[in-house]
Amino acid sequence: MTVFVDGPKPNPEDRSSVEAVRAFVRGLNSPNVSWSFQDTNRGLRQSIYDGVTELTKEHGQVIVFEDDLVVSPIALDYFNAALCRYQSAHRVWSIVGYAYDAPPLRNLTATLTLPFTHPWGWATWGRAWDRFSLDNQPTANQLNSQSFRSAFDMNGLYPFTALLKNSIEGRVNSWFIHWYYTVFQHGGVSIFPSRRIVDNFGHSDGSHGGVLNPYDRLVKRPQLLDTLPEFGDPHTVDYEALDSLRRSHELRVQRFIALAGRTKRTLRQRGEH
Repeated sequence: MTVFVDGPKPNPEDRSSVEAVRAFVRGLNSPNVSWSFQDTNRGLRQSIYDGVTELTKEHGQVIVFEDDLVVSPIALDYFNAALCRYQSAHRVWSIVGYAYDAPPLRNLTATLTLPFTHPWGWATWGRAWDRFSLDNQPTANQLNSQSFRSAFDMNGLYPFTALLKNSIEGRVNSWFIHWYYTVFQHGGVSIFPSRRIVDNFGHSDGSHGGVLNPYDRLVKRPQLLDTLPEFGDPHTVDYEALDSLRRSHELRVQRFIALAGRTKRTLRQRGEH
């Protein structure tokens, strides 16, 4: 396991916090733990890209957890088994540990094959990551096409196109949306559990939200999956599951939060001019 710790931003408070994290990591007395500390702050986008690139070149595959995640006891077994199972299934670009909560899917025993990906606990291979660039993006005509937006957003599942446009125009600094665009561009799929194996607690304090984020007040978190699922067919997209996800209460909340975030950024940008 390699622990990557980004460098501090140029203020004393951040420097002391980063040093506390480094001290904690140095104290992980395990022979299979190494670490990589940065002297300056590169931000999440560049840190993820550089770290995943380094490890896929060294090991051929990687499992990625950020520091605001809680994982099921079966998480590593799930990711390692899936990486092995789908290694030669080149249509599969990633293994995902997070699943939006949808009641019809909670008790399914097999994984889902879906035509997108997700950044909250995931894994991939060098064969896929080597085809990815942080600057990969559609043309302006494609981005403004109704057909592109419908396909990329999966008919209203989530406003991915708006996130991609915000990243291209510099309003957000995302690695994930360009990774998803690359998967989409190549007709790739990801393997998802029917019920999450990884949960994210960064909604109210972290990179995914702030103290006013209503997620924790509006969404009841399901229990993490604690038994290994059967691994499904990588060639058959689960369109019925997509329909169930589209109706998910959790996703409705996340779509609302995304809209509120876009509105806030737009108003801030107008105020700067």
